[in-house]
Amino acid sequence: MAVSNLLDTSTVSLSDVIGNGKTYEVPPYQRDYSWNKDQWEDLWNDIMNVYQSNNVHYMGSIVLQDLGDKKYHVIDGQQRFSTLTLIVLATINKLKELVNSGIDEEQNNERISLLQKKFIGDKDPGSLSYSSKLKLNENNDSFFQTNLLVLREPTNIRTLIDSDKLIWKAYNFFIEKITELFKKEQNGEVITNFLNKIIAEKLMFIQIIVEDEVSAYTVFETLNSRGVGLTVTDLLKNYLFSISSKVDLPHVKQKWKSIVETIGLDIFPTFLRHFWISKRKLIRQEYLFRALRESISTSPEVIELLEALDNNAKLYNALSNPTDSFWKGHKEIKKRIKELTLFKEKQAYPILISAYNNLSEDKFAVILKFVSVITFRYTVISKLHTNVKEDIYNKAAIAISEDPNISNIAIAQLLSTLYPNDKEFKNSFATKSISTKRGTKLVRYILFSIENQLNNVDYDFEENPGTIEHILPENGNEHYLNDFPQAIHESVVYRLGNYTLLEEAKNRECSNLPFVDKKQIFHTSQYEITKGISNPNWTPNSIDNRQEWLGNQASAVWRISQLD
Repeated sequence: MAVSNLLDTSTVSLSDVIGNGKTYEVPPYQRDYSWNKDQWEDLWNDIMNVYQSNNVHYMGSIVLQDLGDKKYHVIDGQQRFSTLTLIVLATINKLKELVNSGIDEEQNNERISLLQKKFIGDKDPGSLSYSSKLKLNENNDSFFQTNLLVLREPTNIRTLIDSDKLIWKAYNFFIEKITELFKKEQNGEVITNFLNKIIAEKLMFIQIIVEDEVSAYTVFETLNSRGVGLTVTDLLKNYLFSISSKVDLPHVKQKWKSIVETIGLDIFPTFLRHFWISKRKLIRQEYLFRALRESISTSPEVIELLEALDNNAKLYNALSNPTDSFWKGHKEIKKRIKELTLFKEKQAYPILISAYNNLSEDKFAVILKFVSVITFRYTVISKLHTNVKEDIYNKAAIAISEDPNISNIAIAQLLSTLYPNDKEFKNSFATKSISTKRGTKLVRYILFSIENQLNNVDYDFEENPGTIEHILPENGNEHYLNDFPQAIHESVVYRLGNYTLLEEAKNRECSNLPFVDKKQIFHTSQYEITKGISNPNWTPNSIDNRQEWLGNQASAVWRISQLD
């Protein structure tokens, strides 16, 4: 076939797209509806600019596969196509409100009928349901046809899948916008012309029509490589479905659905990459699909990949949730997962996936501790460059996957580059400030971790009722002005050395007392970290000294013994 016959491109309006009896279907491999409020607002703003200026607006490209008999697959553009249909429905709903209010009932009903036929489709005379111009993918189409197209509110919104909830939210978003735009308008012709003359005629598309699945797939990939909004999720789904045998395809579809429902569409690309590099060399997100395609070429390989992803999906979710039932009663693992969640650590997920899949539960807990300690020393306190972390974690993950008998010492050595030594760590700790306006949980975590070390207890920083006491009061007062003039107050009040733990009632009692009076209350506290404060007065030098002392304690708390 000549290249010129593979593609047909033209500039078209929405009226051109939906006219002449053409119908469209989103193929199975396409993602569910995923646009959110940001995209809805952008589209609405574009429409308002057109409405006010009467100029045309280019909406980008839509890629269609010609199935014959005026039927097309929507290869790219389904999010825009679906959302424009919701705007049509919201406009029709506004006309129905006029009818229900007794305003030009006959004319407005005729307008509604004509708009529905033009934009939505024809009604079946038996079922009275629409033979719609647009069918969504298998996850969204039932809700789209039985609720949206007939303007029927779902019985229970909470039971809808996430993508159907988004569709319903989008519809209601545009209901609000149409209502606001035409709040004083009682002329159905004006409202109809907004849809029929502005949206249908002024929104322009570059329409690309391809003849077969091979050329459709080629265009699909090309658009993705040039940044036109398609994701590795779309590409992978398309590819895996296309190379699966007819016998395996139902199982492949079921597995895919299970994985996406467990992980969520937004998280899936990151999950996929973290899983992939948990046992293979590091690769950037934009090259992931190419690597997958080069490695997966047969139906059995598709099933093997999806089985592995399905088996790891719950683990991946649990890595960011210490209360997940996945961890059962393992207290140490829950503690470390809570720490990594507090630190917002994601780059270590590949090594954690590899460790969980290849090591015993107890060894997995050891690796979790390594990662938590490293994250605290390297990232939280020392603020060192994070771009090297992923490479080192990737190499350690591969080593674990290749040798399940690898020793803890060997793993620690692989991670040693990310472990600041005591001198480096203490130097960074000595000057650290963390504002309680934004980092209260982190400050509590640090103080309670040191308290547990000093007092040989196991307080949970989230559950213990103790409070953070700012020894130099956060808002300052006259008792401290000599040593902490206003010019330096902000620079020292959030230093770690200015924090301690105190019972809530004692904290209220301290309030803004002079330090000498506070100290008497400190000595009655149950917390060792507070009882030991014995400075004769409180000065910037006192904060420096106390922070140095805290740093010495911290180096013992956050320590990897295998690297001593």
